[in-house]
Amino acid sequence: MSRDKSRWHFAVAGFLGAGLLRLLHATWRVRGSSKKVVLARRAERKGLPGTIYVHWHSRIILSSATNAGSGAHVLVSRHGDGEYIVRAIEWMGFHTIRGSTTRGGGRALIEMVRTLEGGGDVALTPDGPKGPRLRVQQGCIVAAMKAGAPIVPIAFDCARGKRLRSWDRFVLPWPFTKVAVVTGDPIEVPPGLDETGLELWRAKVEAALLDATRRTAEICGVPAETPDVDPRATGGAAAG
Repeated sequence: MSRDKSRWHFAVAGFLGAGLLRLLHATWRVRGSSKKVVLARRAERKGLPGTIYVHWHSRIILSSATNAGSGAHVLVSRHGDGEYIVRAIEWMGFHTIRGSTTRGGGRALIEMVRTLEGGGDVALTPDGPKGPRLRVQQGCIVAAMKAGAPIVPIAFDCARGKRLRSWDRFVLPWPFTKVAVVTGDPIEVPPGLDETGLELWRAKVEAALLDATRRTAEICGVPAETPDVDPRATGGAAAG
């Protein structure tokens, strides 16, 4: 495939993907709004570093659809399928930063810190791109420490959906389902942390995100997902 044809292919696929997400979102009954929180915090923090928003990798569809037009910078992996994701989320009104904790991590961290220092917000999945599922990695803590940016955990869940067999048990929410969004309190990471400090604050962010996850499950009337229980094996949250 030529480069021009490839670009056309990605552009069309991204446009169609974004349209499908918007259509799906229009059918949901959504409780809570993290987009309002993002926009309000951005207005309040003018002249200050931006905010890091963290949510689980399995909830990418729920997060993208409910936060369309927020203007956040989304961290997207450099793997082959990443280009499709980039085009779709750009149509959804996001900006993108390419890289992950495993591919392009160094450059991605530098760009994240620059974005945050310039007042931009960054959204990422702290258990991605390869897991372990529902376990926060240290990358978001390092970025917050270097940029002086707070971390805000956001959890998403749905009453009805399909869980895939992927490492994260990816959630495909059904149309016309109830969707819950819970935003946790900002977490201010102190500067100059050593390895012990990084692990301490990593655990704090993980606990806060798991607590928000439990609250979304309660709203949707489904079992709360945890790192230790496979939701496909137990018929857990959003099981299809």
